[in-house]
Amino acid sequence: MTRRPPGTWSACAKALSAAAGLQLLLALGLVTPALLSNLNAQEILLQTQPVDPRDPLRGHYLTLNYSVNTVKTDLNLSSGQTVYLPLQEAGGGTWQAGGPLGTVPPDSGLFLRGKVLYSSGRSAQVNYGIERFYLEETAALEQERLNWDGNAQPLKAYIAVAPDGRARVVGLRRGAWEVR
Repeated sequence: MTRRPPGTWSACAKALSAAAGLQLLLALGLVTPALLSNLNAQEILLQTQPVDPRDPLRGHYLTLNYSVNTVKTDLNLSSGQTVYLPLQEAGGGTWQAGGPLGTVPPDSGLFLRGKVLYSSGRSAQVNYGIERFYLEETAALEQERLNWDGNAQPLKAYIAVAPDGRARVVGLRRGAWEVR
């Protein structure tokens, strides 16, 4: 058996190191854009209506429906098309649609970037990536129950909106109850 001089690597060790380095770069490449967009994100509050489905692999979550999910438009949109919705403050700290749906980002102001699910007539159903929020089982069931209670306060979602319009849910609030 031949001994290698100290400080030299075998071809196998070099290949394994290169593969591990490539995997690390790939993982960083997937995570970095999301982290960078959140650095400059502005947090807003949107009123929502929850539904309580269950994912067998991920657990209980609330499906959140916002008034900005169904938007009136004169545009001829196709499923999967990227669209932009300007936002404006509505009072009471909540935000709402602040202009027509567009196919290019607005020059100024806060806006959401989404994908058209379907478009029919003069309206479009748009998904912004903020339609799910995972909770523990008891909290998810309680929020769904409160949704059907006519006396419950409305559920509001804290949304972090990046300068490019990407958004994510960072918390929920109903009266004094809040989760982040």
